[in-house]
Amino acid sequence: MTARRTAAAVVSGPPEDALLRSAAALRRMGARLTRYDADALTLEARARRFGLATVIRIAAQQEGEATRLEIESRMAERIPFDFGLNAANVSRFQQALATTEVPPLSRRD
Repeated sequence: MTARRTAAAVVSGPPEDALLRSAAALRRMGARLTRYDADALTLEARARRFGLATVIRIAAQQEGEATRLEIESRMAERIPFDFGLNAANVSRFQQALATTEVPPLSRRD
């Protein structure tokens, strides 16, 4: 069984904006986005710390005027322990999200 940590956060605004904010927060953490599904309102990123790879998944769901984010961090390799990396990922994500605004959309030429 792979070690993992889950949490939830409620943020203001529509799910699309919350997902954009989540992607920007993960990038600020140094994670590399590997999947962004605007239709399913989910994203996935990989982060590497201390030589160990973790996968961070975010799912957004409308909850009235706010959005509920389901956060999951798990080890990319099948190891039974995580040295606290998953809990640290969740905490770092929540802190980064609190200080990240919705990034402006721009076109690439």
